[in-house]
Amino acid sequence: MSVSWKSLRNSFFAGLLIVLPVGASLGVLWWAVMLVTAWLPERFSAPQHRLLAVVLLIGLTIGVGWLARRVVGKRLIAVAEMLIRQVPLLNRIYPFMKEISDTVLSGKKTMFQRVVLVEFPRAGVYSIGFVTGPTGGEAQTKINQPLLNVFVPTTPIPTSGFLIFVPPASVLNLEMSVAEGMKLVISGGTVVPPFPADGNRPR
Repeated sequence: MSVSWKSLRNSFFAGLLIVLPVGASLGVLWWAVMLVTAWLPERFSAPQHRLLAVVLLIGLTIGVGWLARRVVGKRLIAVAEMLIRQVPLLNRIYPFMKEISDTVLSGKKTMFQRVVLVEFPRAGVYSIGFVTGPTGGEAQTKINQPLLNVFVPTTPIPTSGFLIFVPPASVLNLEMSVAEGMKLVISGGTVVPPFPADGNRPR
């Protein structure tokens, strides 16, 4: 193989290491823009209108955040939450969405106790699950053995998922935090928490 061909090949792969991550990142960013602006009427679906809608959404989010940090804003948000909890269906969805956002963004304690691996939806295939506590009631009585309630969320929207009852011996406890586990699910496996947690020991 000639020196010039080797140089071209090496340059190609070196460039690929730069172009691929950048291209993939831009692709994901554009997908997010399209998802956020899907509600726009067809006549406003041009790229510049979509980008403007994203900028306005970011500005609105910053404004809400600024207001939330003030006493008056906190009171308004408390009233809004109280009203939301009176609306059928919304009063089921909103608390769960808030639970997840608090977990991911602020690391607050949640109803999820720990992160586990479970064989789901079939043996030999593993899914991330979140233990919410021991199983009780009729399910526990009829199975007649200790069980755990495990919530298996869907990717990338973890507000839907599956509640499964699993014997404690059938779950594999993970060291990652609940927030890290939720980020792993939301990212579709692209945001992987370091292991071990201190990042100093070899895998």
